[in-house]
Amino acid sequence: MYGTKRLGEWLIQQGKITPQQLQEALETQRLTGKRLGETLIEMGYITREDYYEAQAAQYEVPYEPLHPETLTLDPALRLLVPATIATRHFALPLRREGNMLHLAMVDPNDVEVQDHIRQLTGLQLKLYYSPPERILHAIAQLYGVEDEMLDTERGESEDDTDNLLQVQETVNQPPIIRLVNAILFEAVERRASDIHFEPQEHRLHVRYRIDGVLYPVRTIPRSLQASVLARVKLMAEMDIAERRRPQDGRFTFRVGERKIDARVSCLPVAFGERIVVRLLDRAQALLQLEQLGMPEALHQRLLELATRPWGMILVTGPTGAGKSTTLYALLQHIRSEKRNILTCEDPIEYTLEGIGQSQVNERAGLTFAAQLRAILRQDPDVVLVGEIRDTETAEIACRAAMTGHLVLATLHTNDATSAPARLLDMGVPAFLINSALTGVLAQRLVRRLCPHCRQPMQVEAETVCSLLGRGAVTLYEPRGCPECNHIGYRGRVGVYELFILTDPMRRLIAQGADNYAIRSACSSETLFPLWEDARQKVLAGITSMEEALALMGETLPMVSQAA
Repeated sequence: MYGTKRLGEWLIQQGKITPQQLQEALETQRLTGKRLGETLIEMGYITREDYYEAQAAQYEVPYEPLHPETLTLDPALRLLVPATIATRHFALPLRREGNMLHLAMVDPNDVEVQDHIRQLTGLQLKLYYSPPERILHAIAQLYGVEDEMLDTERGESEDDTDNLLQVQETVNQPPIIRLVNAILFEAVERRASDIHFEPQEHRLHVRYRIDGVLYPVRTIPRSLQASVLARVKLMAEMDIAERRRPQDGRFTFRVGERKIDARVSCLPVAFGERIVVRLLDRAQALLQLEQLGMPEALHQRLLELATRPWGMILVTGPTGAGKSTTLYALLQHIRSEKRNILTCEDPIEYTLEGIGQSQVNERAGLTFAAQLRAILRQDPDVVLVGEIRDTETAEIACRAAMTGHLVLATLHTNDATSAPARLLDMGVPAFLINSALTGVLAQRLVRRLCPHCRQPMQVEAETVCSLLGRGAVTLYEPRGCPECNHIGYRGRVGVYELFILTDPMRRLIAQGADNYAIRSACSSETLFPLWEDARQKVLAGITSMEEALALMGETLPMVSQAA
């Protein structure tokens, strides 16, 4: 039976680790909450193959690695064990020798499944242990697309109720739970912000968004698609019987001591339901203002604006540019027992101690404008508006800033100097803008070069971009190592632009000047431009030239030369 020999004991007995290494791993495990095997792998004491062999030893069965490059399976095995049985129970037929069927399983202790396969085949079983992700790939290789197409055609003629009953039977089975949990935990470990479950004609594709870029990570056979998606919907408290309308939900799970919030969106598409899970790590998202990577001069000017008792500060940028993170950091910096700080958000992403946070509910008629009116009756000193979406909200926010409140809000514009024109387009009078608006912070996110593997390169600055100036400079480019999952980048950093309104700027706004006129009239005292921060971060080796040029909408000539 599983557990007769502990993992650490077996690894020591086999000479894989020393007792001292086991003790170090146990101490680390107590701090992180991770499994012992994963801890030993991360510390470099064992390989993943060592861990799998130890798992097999705990089950007291042989280990079958199922290496894709060497695996060959007889197609006749499909007649012995149907695809539905194999995928539902993670049980893979390997070969038949006389009246003996060699079978790889994720859980060789599952006696009920073994009895079912014995009755189905009339054969005795020789059991092996294989990890779940390799069994899935092997199942896809053995049963292939043709069987899945047949399953799909049969499914289209079946009654929806029968399909739903089948899904309800499998959604709480251990193999499905383990698979979904493994995807969630792996996404957190790889620092993914989103998980995409994307149904295709014959497969369910899974991709992670890491540092703003989507990466394919695994393919799941179509026969498991309905159960996997239903499991995610069940965790998010959605209606698994509803497959024709979009749904939203959320759930929380733990990875060690870390508490992760998951926001789930489900959308019906051609081959099923497309699900995106947004992951929010409470421990990592609440950054201090000093951790955002702002240039020192910009940082000080922003703090000057935020310490004023009134006025409106806008944070602009596209979706996913880190605007909420910046606003939360700013609130943490200025909060005190002497200030009443209230927010209206959609949704509330993270809770802040000592701050009154309220959530917009447009279905119930609680819009940003209605919520903001109610907040202003609560005697606030500081008001945060999650997003200015309409004229009514914009005018209320401006009037609040004029009447002795500090208002922080987000707005969608391409740069900081476009904000006044955007408010004018929304129908806000110029006198309101000039009376309320004190500063605009625009921001983007670029990927941060992995400090463990970035490599220098010599370039002639004038041949790359006027961004760098003249002369030869040393820049850095991505390489890839285990620390960054061989991507070359690890994490992201903000690139910022700050526009401060002065009387000359206000006169231009009153005259209806466009963005170009306002930007041309700015000096170094009123505008810290985005390209200047990008230039400094490239020269400091924080990000690469490719990232900076992508941010500025340019392309990089092939001038790289290893240093």
